[in-house]
Amino acid sequence: MSQSSLILELPYIQPAQAQKHVTHNEALRVLDAIVQLSVASASVSAPPISPEEGTRYLVPTGATGDWVDQDGLIAVFDTGVWGFIAPQEGWQAYVQDIAAPMFFDGTSWLIAIPAITELHNISALGVNTTADGTNPLAVSGAATLLNHAGSGHQLKVNKATETDTASLLFQTGWSGRAEMGAAGTDDFEIKVSGDGAAWNTGAVFDRDTGLAQFPSGAQVSNRVEVGGRFYCYTDNRWITYNSSYGAQSENNNTNCGTSSAPWLSWTQMGLFVPKGAVLTSMDGFMRSSSGEITDVEMRAYFQTGTFGTTWADNADTTRTWITTETVATPDLGFKRATLDLEGTIAPEDGFLMFYVRPTGTLTATRYLYASMALRYLTAD
Repeated sequence: MSQSSLILELPYIQPAQAQKHVTHNEALRVLDAIVQLSVASASVSAPPISPEEGTRYLVPTGATGDWVDQDGLIAVFDTGVWGFIAPQEGWQAYVQDIAAPMFFDGTSWLIAIPAITELHNISALGVNTTADGTNPLAVSGAATLLNHAGSGHQLKVNKATETDTASLLFQTGWSGRAEMGAAGTDDFEIKVSGDGAAWNTGAVFDRDTGLAQFPSGAQVSNRVEVGGRFYCYTDNRWITYNSSYGAQSENNNTNCGTSSAPWLSWTQMGLFVPKGAVLTSMDGFMRSSSGEITDVEMRAYFQTGTFGTTWADNADTTRTWITTETVATPDLGFKRATLDLEGTIAPEDGFLMFYVRPTGTLTATRYLYASMALRYLTAD
């Protein structure tokens, strides 16, 4: 008769054996150690100093102390000493410190996660979030990467019929703000919303011709040059661009007043801007002819109203201040100058009046050289 079981090698009680309880208890001790196997860890290489009775570990490679040369075995602390049980291929153990099952492949313990090469017909997939019936694929993260597999890559959004929707929707706080695609038609549309309820279509591309339409209108960039040499008088009066000379001509010497109100003579009408124009900036470069000019104050007004040949009657003129900026010119080099017009919208056809006033102690007439440009947007 065999003295142990075939699989677990549990000791059998032999005929006429004395102290049968010893053999019986030894078999129970092994069963108690391996049935419903749950171990504290599979990565601790040194035996704990004060383990509790019944504590079990999977001994990793290179273990020390009482676990030396017991790699891969199950260590069981029983009656004050460590005992070891050799696993067999296919045994499984729950590892507590990683909250995952492991299995023995005949050589070593491996995490019991099967290699997944294909998934088909799953009802939902959530990556770092929970998917639902409306969004069976849901991803929560900083980015989503769709990479090529050798050459190009296409993201395909298919719809059943022309009246359905195939689009990309961009949201803020789960409220729609922009959408692009074929929504309710086979034309390609781009639209935006400020509240997720009211939508404005910016562009439509005809499916047959590719012709672009802009239902909400379009804006084009405009640029008007302002330049030349400005007279700077000893009383630090305001001066402005003299349109009769043209951009970058020899002299611009229109005297527009002193003190805080930069107007005296309205012989010039400034830069014409049409109704609805969005004024963005007046920017460019300035250079003073003398170190006596320490700063240049710039101002912009929108001006309109009834006028005659000289536009000299202030009562016929309406002026709206837009903004003021000061540019330091401590040396004779060119300085970047920008007058932010803050997106001011011209309420009607009118003129942008650009004034400059040099400051400092001028002993004689000095000059300010400028190459500027008025930039604004108009509806196409």
